[in-house]
Amino acid sequence: MTVDPQSSTEIKAATAWVMALSIGLILLGILAILMPGIASAVFTSSIGWIALISGILQVIQAFQARAIKALWLSLGVGVLYAIAGLYILFNLIKATAVLTLAFGLLFIAEGIFTIIMAFTYRAGRSMSWFVAINGIITLILGILVINRWPFSSLWLIGLYVGVSLLFSGASLLGSALAARKELA
Repeated sequence: MTVDPQSSTEIKAATAWVMALSIGLILLGILAILMPGIASAVFTSSIGWIALISGILQVIQAFQARAIKALWLSLGVGVLYAIAGLYILFNLIKATAVLTLAFGLLFIAEGIFTIIMAFTYRAGRSMSWFVAINGIITLILGILVINRWPFSSLWLIGLYVGVSLLFSGASLLGSALAARKELA
């Protein structure tokens, strides 16, 4: 089976879209880093909207599932999702604080398990020291988040989302530029 190679025009068009997307992600990442409180609120409210819409769809689906006698279970789950979504949307500061606390605890657990993995399984063989440093840094970040909680709630999620968007955009841009360079 052979695959027809794409023409250079198609590749340039595709990479143009990827480059535009990556620049957009980079700009959004910078904006989130500069305004982490707003980015935290947007991220948390997005979770609230997702939960609310999921709950509404689950309630609608519950009535479709009457034939298989799953009405009450599906209806209950849908109502709980909708209530959770509404709670998040109407209590954005509290929801952001709880989410930040969860991130802090997650970083502590990840740091501990990564350190254990680095020394127990010698992950990465000669690079196990790098895995251990990653675990130590993650553990320290988790402790800092918990230590500064709930005040860290105001900036942490937005900052992390911003950094993630920035690096995602940069890696996409690098990939698109590399693909274009291969054409030359």
